[in-house]
Amino acid sequence: MTTSLLVELLAAQQELTPVERLARRYDETPIGRAGSLRELIPSGLPGPGQQYAFAVDLDACTGCKSCVSACHSLNGLDADESWRSVGFLHTTDPGDRFQQTVTTACHHCVEPGCLAGCPVDAYEKDPVTGIVIHLDDQCIGCSYCTLTCPYEVPRYNHARGIVRKCDMCHGRLAEGEAPACAQACPNGAIQISIVEVADLVRDAAGSTLVPGAPPSSLTVPSTSYRTAKGPAAVPTGQRNAVLAGDAHMVHPSQAHPPLAIMLVLTQLSVGAFVADLALDGRHTLLALSMGLLALAASVLHLGRPLLAWRAAIGIRHSWLSREAVAFGVFAGLATLHFARPAPFLGWATALAGIAGVACSVKIYAVTGRRWWRTSATTARFGLTTAIGGLAVELSTAPRVSLATGLVALVVAKLAWELTWLLPLSSRPESAATARLLRRDLAPQFRARVGLALVGGVLLPLALAGSPSILFGGLMLLALAGGELVERSLFFTAVTGPRMPGALR
Repeated sequence: MTTSLLVELLAAQQELTPVERLARRYDETPIGRAGSLRELIPSGLPGPGQQYAFAVDLDACTGCKSCVSACHSLNGLDADESWRSVGFLHTTDPGDRFQQTVTTACHHCVEPGCLAGCPVDAYEKDPVTGIVIHLDDQCIGCSYCTLTCPYEVPRYNHARGIVRKCDMCHGRLAEGEAPACAQACPNGAIQISIVEVADLVRDAAGSTLVPGAPPSSLTVPSTSYRTAKGPAAVPTGQRNAVLAGDAHMVHPSQAHPPLAIMLVLTQLSVGAFVADLALDGRHTLLALSMGLLALAASVLHLGRPLLAWRAAIGIRHSWLSREAVAFGVFAGLATLHFARPAPFLGWATALAGIAGVACSVKIYAVTGRRWWRTSATTARFGLTTAIGGLAVELSTAPRVSLATGLVALVVAKLAWELTWLLPLSSRPESAATARLLRRDLAPQFRARVGLALVGGVLLPLALAGSPSILFGGLMLLALAGGELVERSLFFTAVTGPRMPGALR
């Protein structure tokens, strides 16, 4: 009896539990070209100078979107939320036709733009694995990372008021399991590899991940795409023969109304304050009021506005943090100057305001988008500042010289803006922007021109000939309205290179 019971117990110990059976299947089950599920991930951690990276076999990808579905399910994403997308490339050469599907997610860059731009340090790059992780509890929902990432990877979640993104399922990797996307692919097209960071930096110069993608030099992405027949093997000089399937689809971008209001009002406020000092005016209260209103509007852009105070955390690396600090100092000094005017305090306030406008320029210039390049954004913001200063002075102290200067600046800016309708550049993004302004955004552009002509030409001339408080008020309203429409176009007309099938 005892011997029989002992034999039964020993036999039971040899039986595998459901967890153990799953583990054995994980090790032995063949999956596409990867051999087995275990071969989808490296056997060890990256060493010094190395990091994890997605390795995608484009020849094995069929575009079934199992990776998209698995990512969505495992990470518990909302119905309208996705961290992975699938698009396709095709050739325009009639003698060499092919179509290639491309799956894409976060590229866990060596120099992540999301991390560098975040004003609250809500991103971290794991020092061992190189995975770029978003810290949800630190995020204030400013969405700036959605602009600084050239691949449009971070996605704003309206329900939570924060941004979220792919983290390469780092929790699964830590337990020796492949990310959801890699494990779900029936052909083993997605694997995790270990790459040399120095090689990534070296190869990023003058290259893109696939044809039509943003320049790799911007953030040095770690993802590698390999294929024996398609786009990844096409020399850089011939990649214009390979296009994304959605390359000709151009849609207006998000308008960001609170940001447009903040940018216009801060620049009008700084312009009014500088003009007030230079021309010995009496508009400190008006300049201060516009500045405070601008700061209030900026908070409305945040998904978690009660945490707006955190915006200064990233001042060492984020231009958004620097802008927040500069305009905060400007508002504080302007308040002191209004309470007790002093020449030194006045010019210190003006310098803080000018520094804030300069930071506003850099916020958008560092994204690498041509529409927001430094020269164009400096001209746009600088002219708004100058126009605001002259308009405020002219509204209460009509002079022919002020009216002439204001009209000249407005006409010059309008003439420059009209050149946007002409795709003079060979760059695809410039042509796409011109297309948007001529078609989808044509009503807004016409409204911008009309308001500028009324507020910047007709009313200033009428005001110079017949001083009137009514004309002065209408002029300021029309000019401000025109600048607000122009600043809205600044956001909605932006275009740039993008991954095939990238989320919009």
